[in-house]
Amino acid sequence: MRKTIEHLAAALGRSKGKKRVLAVGGALCLGAWATFGLAMALGIGAAAQVALLSVALVVTDVLFWAAAALLGITVVQLRRRLVGKLLPGRRDDAA
Repeated sequence: MRKTIEHLAAALGRSKGKKRVLAVGGALCLGAWATFGLAMALGIGAAAQVALLSVALVVTDVLFWAAAALLGITVVQLRRRLVGKLLPGRRDDAA
């Protein structure tokens, strides 16, 4: 399984459509969170909300891992960079 994941990450890293892969992943992530927000606004059942929240969280985590693989950095480094851009006043070691 590990070799399959490494092979997939290497193939994605070599592809010329990195931005397209990240854009599609971002759109899926945004769609998952929008669906969860709509479900909360409509007041559907708690079980369905938990299921939609779980899907949104998994999609977000997959997006982080894919972005890290495409950029050739670890997920921790990616999160530090994103926090640094979103919250410029924070120190690098605080993330």
